[in-house]
Amino acid sequence: MRKEMFTEGYTCFLNGYGIPVRILLNVLFLLSICLTGQAQTANRANLVTVSGQVTDKTIGEPLVGVSIRVKGGTNGVVSDASGFYKIQVPGNGSLLFTYVGYGDVEEPVGNRTQISPQLDRDDKTLNEVVIVGYGTQSKRDVTGSVTSVNARQLQDRAVVSFSEALAGQMAGVQVQQTSAAPGGGISIKIRGTGSITAGNQPLYVVDGVPLDNSVSNASAQGGDIGDQSPVNPLASINPGDIQSIDVLKDASATSIYGSRGSNGVVLITTKQGAAGKSQISLNVSYGFQEIAKKVKIMSNQEYAQRQIDMRNTDWVRAGGKATDPNSVRSGPAFKIPEEFKKAASLPFTDWQDQLYRQAPMQNYQLSASGGTENARYYLSGNYQSQEGIVINSGFKKYAFRLNVDGKVSDRVRVGFRIAPSYTNNRIATTGGISDYGAVATTVMSTPGLYPARNADGTYSTTYTLHYDDGTSQTIIYNNALAFGEGIKNTMNQFSTVGSLFTTVDILKNLQFKTSFNADVNTFNNNKFSPSFISVNPSYGRSYSATNVSWINENTLTYDNTFAERHNVNVLAGVTEQKSTFNSTAVNANAFPNDLVPTLNAGIVTGGSSLRSQWTLLSLLSRATYNFDQKYFLTATFRRDGSSRFGSQNKWGNFPSASVGWRISQEKFMANVNTVSELKLRASYGLIGNNQIPDYAAVGLIYGSNYILGSGDGAIGSGLAQGSLGNANLGWEKAKEVDLGFDLGLFGNRIFLTADYYNKLTSDLLLNVPVPLSTGYETALRNLGSLRNKGVELALETKNVKTSKFTWTTNANISFNTNRVESLGVGGTPIIVANRAQENSLTHITQIGSPLGSYYGYIFDGVYKTQDEVTGSAHLPNTYAGDAKFRDLNGDGLINDLDKTIIGNNLPKFTYGITNSFTYGNFDLGVSLQGVQDVEVINLIKRSNYRNNGADFTNYWRSPDQPGDGKTFGPGSSANNRTISSWLVEDASFLRIKNITLGYRLGKILNGTVFRSARAYVNIQNLHTFTKYTGYNPEVNTTEGDPWISSALTPGIDYGTYPMARTVVFGLNLGF
Repeated sequence: MRKEMFTEGYTCFLNGYGIPVRILLNVLFLLSICLTGQAQTANRANLVTVSGQVTDKTIGEPLVGVSIRVKGGTNGVVSDASGFYKIQVPGNGSLLFTYVGYGDVEEPVGNRTQISPQLDRDDKTLNEVVIVGYGTQSKRDVTGSVTSVNARQLQDRAVVSFSEALAGQMAGVQVQQTSAAPGGGISIKIRGTGSITAGNQPLYVVDGVPLDNSVSNASAQGGDIGDQSPVNPLASINPGDIQSIDVLKDASATSIYGSRGSNGVVLITTKQGAAGKSQISLNVSYGFQEIAKKVKIMSNQEYAQRQIDMRNTDWVRAGGKATDPNSVRSGPAFKIPEEFKKAASLPFTDWQDQLYRQAPMQNYQLSASGGTENARYYLSGNYQSQEGIVINSGFKKYAFRLNVDGKVSDRVRVGFRIAPSYTNNRIATTGGISDYGAVATTVMSTPGLYPARNADGTYSTTYTLHYDDGTSQTIIYNNALAFGEGIKNTMNQFSTVGSLFTTVDILKNLQFKTSFNADVNTFNNNKFSPSFISVNPSYGRSYSATNVSWINENTLTYDNTFAERHNVNVLAGVTEQKSTFNSTAVNANAFPNDLVPTLNAGIVTGGSSLRSQWTLLSLLSRATYNFDQKYFLTATFRRDGSSRFGSQNKWGNFPSASVGWRISQEKFMANVNTVSELKLRASYGLIGNNQIPDYAAVGLIYGSNYILGSGDGAIGSGLAQGSLGNANLGWEKAKEVDLGFDLGLFGNRIFLTADYYNKLTSDLLLNVPVPLSTGYETALRNLGSLRNKGVELALETKNVKTSKFTWTTNANISFNTNRVESLGVGGTPIIVANRAQENSLTHITQIGSPLGSYYGYIFDGVYKTQDEVTGSAHLPNTYAGDAKFRDLNGDGLINDLDKTIIGNNLPKFTYGITNSFTYGNFDLGVSLQGVQDVEVINLIKRSNYRNNGADFTNYWRSPDQPGDGKTFGPGSSANNRTISSWLVEDASFLRIKNITLGYRLGKILNGTVFRSARAYVNIQNLHTFTKYTGYNPEVNTTEGDPWISSALTPGIDYGTYPMARTVVFGLNLGF
């Protein structure tokens, strides 16, 4: 039944996703009108239309979502994103304004048509209500570490996914755009990297539905290197639908999610309808993008001179003289071509201009909400189109949402949520372990001397060098323009997240809730590389996958207050979740032509299929108690059973406890007028991590061929064990201590939140050596431990507040230290290779150091003379002008014993600051994002034998011209390209992340159908201040390579999708 339901919904959606945007918006508009509930009025003849704006009394900011109702009646509306409202009310009536965290305001209408109340913050409650696991709490009641972000501030930003807009907004939350491509991957780390081989991404929960973390990796299952960009599981969510975003950070807050909460939890709540007249909102935006930074590349003359110097250097090393003519030089590698001598006069191909473009983007969001006391709805539709700044890349999204809440009786309520979406992603492969198909890598290394097209318009892949002795040499090169325009790589994804729930008030203080939730995703990736790309034959690939996850949750909640001072809330529940993943991949080549890219036209060279499944059964409970809003206690316990772990460790227990003391409520603080809020918090908890492969604990069997008899006997087929099982494979466990305080001064005009945490993850899952008698080299075991500790500070200030001008500031800074504590018996370091470095060792994980540190030689300058080489330790085949490496152990040799940690990709601290201003009808927001003390290995710099950045011009030429002493000579020595600190760059940066300027068109629209309007301009990624010489310092690992996206090998830049600077103009309308 469920399968039929999903299939039917999927088919219906695909049949309609091609409807033009204009028709789509019209359909949504008509549908919203049909669903609008008709509010009753007491006396239509005496109705008065009242409008106004609701603002915060303290800081003057508009309040969104305020409930405005006719006292004693059923008619009501809510304020829009700018705080405006319009309502019809009897002239003798009164309006009641209510908002969570604020005192109620009642205004008699009389003869007034303009009423703009200022709501005062309610001292008896916190400014806001936050979402916690399986419930809500007043923030003053929260004893764990929970941070929230105002979703309204993010809705106008020019981003595909709301997660991009979170960068720099929350303490302890590092948002890293692993791919700047449209719809590209996002990495969110909460309080550092907590696992070596299990996942490090947080759990995402949308309206109570946990998204399956394995979906984000679905495109990488069995994929060829570079075929897919990382999938962003949040890109399908319409940012305009989001009401609030709350992040659970410490163990006491996340332990209610047990084995899924070790990396933190991101709770996303979408908008709901309110009883009253229909509210319709339209947000339209259009803008353009351009590359935020172009890398300076050598000119023709600079490149030619470097090539001349390289050929001369190599000829001298071979025993010749730099002044020797071509006629005595042996082979074209030593000869000087005529083209190099006159390079300054030859045409220059700016490969960056060939591949990068100014690209448009547009976004349309339409929503309607309303209803009655018994039935409320929220309906929205979203179309988004973003062309990529790299040619032949782009992203389109069609998203819908319907949220319905109904009241069956005074005791029974029901609800329904469904959010289907469809995305189409045209992918440009920009980086990888080879140049083939990687446009960014090829752009950076291809000389400007080489043309993009031949005279007849075809792509050029050869360049002929001519010598004065009558000989010539033809260079075959990869054409980045051909890669960009010729390779077709698309990823289509259909997603549906839905839930159906019922809430029953069994008794006055006892509530039962049951829900059934589903998360369905299908992927289809098709890639075709035509024959004209290079000398390689045509190539095609098709990949499809489906992931269906469902979860049933049942909870009982008891909430009561005794003697007006004892507040008790108890939650108990049981959940069951099941997820099934299927994928199929087929490869083909040798297509007869480039006109028919379907795989049956070529020769199928291979294929694979995969099916996996996991289940999770959980018991959960939480009890909270507070006495007189001063003393707080929370205890949580969850027991999870997972199919992913060994038969001896199926179940795990995850308890936590936290306490709080609100000192500001004590009598001795009554006369301390400066302090308006002071609360101390402390927590301890145990959480787990279940993000491992579905069958890691069992020995898998694969098909295998074998020879019958001996010699050239017949080949038979059979089964062979492909992996070693482990019945004792268990959970990674994280124990965390959190100490914090909340401090409000001067009526909370200054509010500081501070936390110290210490988190130890033990029983790490590692592949360790096993006896060869087992038939395997390694097996997965629970060994090792990893610690993250740090300090987080978040500051909110209301700097200026007058009748016309307001200024508020939100700032945060987070310090984190990552340290490997143990690595099993013997503590042997883990030294691995990132495949982008052609399998050279690049990273080390060892006790006492950060996870995944860079591993190599310390670059110690450049050898000026050959005598200096002879008189010091050096690698074989080292010459004057080559890189000098430090002899760490002093044995007179340069070898693996001299390799050491040369940096890491884990920042010492991250920070962000947002300033918000209002003046009259104008509003301005400016956000900065910063990352400090972090390094990246820039592998593009290895291409010293091809083109280089312009900063390579001051290189060693001779003992008399040693250059800057930091740039080795142009000789073709492989030693210069080995992993060393020369490749490691400071990737710290401060980015002007976002600027938004808006203007409310209130008076201009008087007498029109619009109740509100706001025009705005938004600029994203205006400028980045950094020393990093590549495109983007915010690189995580080699893009598009699922095999090296590991916590063990981060921070490699071998061609990344460049960051885009975006300017968008938009209009918000309410009617």
